[in-house]
Amino acid sequence: MKQHVLDYLERHHGALLAFWTTGGACEATVEEHCDLVYTLELTGEIGRIHPSAAANFAQLLSGYGLPGWKRRGEANQLNVHNCAYAFGTLNLLRPHHGDLYARVLEGRELMLDEIIDEQSATPRYPKWLGHHNWRVSHWIGGAPSILWSLGHSQYAPAAALKPLAERILAGADKCLDRKTGLIKLYKVEALQKLFRLLYGVRHDPDLGDLGGVAHILWVNHAAGRSYIAPESLLAKSSELFRAHAPFMEAVPYCLDFDVVQIVRTAAMQVGSVSPDDVRRATGMMASIEGFFASRLNAEYRLHKLPGALATYHECAMLAEQGSIDGLRMKPVDIIRKAFWL
Repeated sequence: MKQHVLDYLERHHGALLAFWTTGGACEATVEEHCDLVYTLELTGEIGRIHPSAAANFAQLLSGYGLPGWKRRGEANQLNVHNCAYAFGTLNLLRPHHGDLYARVLEGRELMLDEIIDEQSATPRYPKWLGHHNWRVSHWIGGAPSILWSLGHSQYAPAAALKPLAERILAGADKCLDRKTGLIKLYKVEALQKLFRLLYGVRHDPDLGDLGGVAHILWVNHAAGRSYIAPESLLAKSSELFRAHAPFMEAVPYCLDFDVVQIVRTAAMQVGSVSPDDVRRATGMMASIEGFFASRLNAEYRLHKLPGALATYHECAMLAEQGSIDGLRMKPVDIIRKAFWL
């Protein structure tokens, strides 16, 4: 299985792979760079990264405007989600290439009011997206993820930012329904029903709800916090995990990870893992192996690959597999290592 992934990278993203493994030049987006590093981490190949590549990535990020810092006239800016993803990449690089946060953040002035409301201790998000749980969750989960990453870095204000992240996580709980554990920001039930009807033309709205709250649960999992209504979250995620096969949608990607990761971590909090979920996890691993063997081609976007691989690792942990034969490595709890995906 590992070889299928590496062959895909060589065949379809060869210049990007060379950037990271040989220190060569490559024109790529920040997201694509992050995708490649996560993929190397999840295939046990992160040791191949060239030292100059890590430094060059930090230099690349230093030229972007970042949410939570005063703008310096940068031509390009990252949104909250991609900033959290870039910081997750720095977290994965740190054990091998040192803490790179100082290089990325040197000379910047913090402006946290852009991403959080310190008075109410809540993440800021576009109010007009309150009906769209999946989209709005990138702000609600992304802001505390950024703070949590900073709090574990060598960035000068880190000592103050970790407890702030904990406060914002507690504040984010206010965005969740106490009975279901899902995001609930909308005000008018009839309008929400209409939105779900329209959303359902292309996607399962229940999957959208889980994919949304996952962004908040990730950071809670990293921080060791209890979930709101873990029993309800486990019941809903298990239901959808078993109902959608072989994958949540047409191909494996981050939505599969969202669902399986909630099943596993909510089960940890509840203290009970269903044998049916274990069987489903084993079956999904086989489905991912089959997909990688036959359908990992140019039509499969690179950004989907880390989610599919992370799903594979989650399934292995759910099935209590101490090692993954197809990747020749132990399962990785990517959220505990990177704090975002």
